[in-house]
Amino acid sequence: MITIKKTLGFFILLILSGCIDPKPQLLINGYHLSSTNASNTYVTKGYEVIIHSDVLHVEVVEHFIIGKRQLPEHPDHNELDVAEGYFIIDTKNGEVSLGVDKSTILKSTNGKYKIDW
Repeated sequence: MITIKKTLGFFILLILSGCIDPKPQLLINGYHLSSTNASNTYVTKGYEVIIHSDVLHVEVVEHFIIGKRQLPEHPDHNELDVAEGYFIIDTKNGEVSLGVDKSTILKSTNGKYKIDW
């Protein structure tokens, strides 16, 4: 027999199951691909946001993190002037390049990586 307590408990469990924070995915050298409950994805290192949302694509090539970002529909930060487009993170020295083009990525990786996305 279904009781009010069981029904209420089921709905509370259902609500709470949607409130779990997504676990960050390790990329390389302490950098993570993280996301918010609003489904905005960004790159972090420790407690610092390195690339603001919304990161659409990311790949690790040697010691570089290469990706593409665009302004999210529902921003989770106030820095809307941050460049969209491709980005490169050199994880050896922490240098971040935003709004770069495909030829810059090819040059940064000494011709070893060509973007096809």
